[in-house]
Amino acid sequence: MAFIPTPEGIEIVVHGAQEGIPVVNTYHVSAGGSPTDTQLQDAAEAVSSWMITDMIPYLDSTYVIQDVVATDISVADGHQFTDLSAAGYGGTIVGAPMAANAAVVISWRTARTGRSYRGRTYIGGLNNGILLDPHNITTVYAGHYATAGQSLIDILAVAGLVLSVLSKVADKVARVAGVLTEIVSLIVDTKVDSQRRRTAN
Repeated sequence: MAFIPTPEGIEIVVHGAQEGIPVVNTYHVSAGGSPTDTQLQDAAEAVSSWMITDMIPYLDSTYVIQDVVATDISVADGHQFTDLSAAGYGGTIVGAPMAANAAVVISWRTARTGRSYRGRTYIGGLNNGILLDPHNITTVYAGHYATAGQSLIDILAVAGLVLSVLSKVADKVARVAGVLTEIVSLIVDTKVDSQRRRTAN
């Protein structure tokens, strides 16, 4: 797909790995105007801080953060900032890790209905100790990940950024410009999902 500009858009990518298998998560925020270099740095540093404080305590020790990259996606070849402050931080739960493709899903909700206005984040790097049974995590850990999701919204808001769902396609047709819609709530259930791109095969 050709590049689709997203007005006011910043893409934030968290690069991590679990024993050599990439675990990548992408988030989008609205800068409230044309993104500045300062906002790119603020975005990357905020997410790095969030990963260390709110996610690492609930991930397996085999998971390690590599970097966090913020990119201006309002224009082609936009500026980019790479933050390494979280590089090398690993999960703190010791024990048997789950497979790299296993994930807990944070479902993001906006004030609008329809597929273009909902998002999902597949949290990987999990430990078997969070399981209630082979198919579900405990409600306690579901609560931890839900709290972490809300913390991400809050920490970005402090930086003047709005965590959003990005839509580049509507009715199977590429949009002329990406549309960002503010995330107003989230859901984390106990089901263990799968992110196939993270398999070792």
